[in-house]
Amino acid sequence: MKYLHKGSQSQERLDALLSFGKSTSEDIKAALSDYLVRGISKTNAATLNGVQGPNLTRALKRLEVVAGKFENALEIEWYSKRQDMKLELIKERVDALLVELNSLLASLEYSDDDLEKHTSRIINRLELEVEHIGTSKRSTENEHCYMSPIYDDVLTPLKDKKYIVTDRIENCILDLEECKSKLPDK
Repeated sequence: MKYLHKGSQSQERLDALLSFGKSTSEDIKAALSDYLVRGISKTNAATLNGVQGPNLTRALKRLEVVAGKFENALEIEWYSKRQDMKLELIKERVDALLVELNSLLASLEYSDDDLEKHTSRIINRLELEVEHIGTSKRSTENEHCYMSPIYDDVLTPLKDKKYIVTDRIENCILDLEECKSKLPDK
């Protein structure tokens, strides 16, 4: 992949890229700046700075390798930060589900039928989320490693019809709290 194009760089970024590569003469640096920062053609940048065209081309190729490594490092850093953000989001989702389940149990106005309806909606929502995590290309590793298994674990007690609905919700809360305690702290 090509990262360096005519007029595509700021002087600060060019200086940073040059600091990671081999030492380069001042005339080559000036020609690179004219081409990459100011947007002057390669031929004119070389001529203006008294540099032979092949030398500028060679310097650009070396700098392209450095830019590729630099971009790769940025991508790794970005991916790591995205993973951390997703982990925090997963913790927030677990907390929200705990609040929702605890509020169902605490409400005295719900009959067992009402609790069954709410539980069915929760089951449907969690199943859709698990399916989405499994099929979405945008799902992160943390969603696959933590969110999907947590929701799968939570679905088991919620679906278990051999228990009354309040017991199923309580078992689900216990499972969810255990899962939450096992989530890593970044």
